[in-house]
Amino acid sequence: MKKGCFLQAVIIGTVLIAAVVYIIENKFDEWFLKPGKELLLTEIVKNWDDDLKYIYESEQKDSLKNLLTYYVDNINSLDELTAMDEKSFVIEFDSVIEDSLISKEEISKLTRLVEKEINEKSKSN
Repeated sequence: MKKGCFLQAVIIGTVLIAAVVYIIENKFDEWFLKPGKELLLTEIVKNWDDDLKYIYESEQKDSLKNLLTYYVDNINSLDELTAMDEKSFVIEFDSVIEDSLISKEEISKLTRLVEKEINEKSKSN
């Protein structure tokens, strides 16, 4: 390989890597996270009744929907998303919808998890 070709490849590669790093650090939330969050929220609202039709209609089912949309809506950046303990929330959410009944205690437990995440997020800011 000629010196000129190698030098051009290094310069172009450096510029491309710098552009990708800039986009990830500064524009990721605006370009990817916000549209993804909006898409997820519309899917939750649109498909809630179809996907969870086996769960009896109750006040707790509506509370669970509101809690899930609140949880997703409070994700404001990629840093918050990676810092959150979403695994415990997802496990608890799956255990709540496992049967056809949702109890007040299960909703309370999920609410405490969400409040804990929000409190930790506000303390870190």
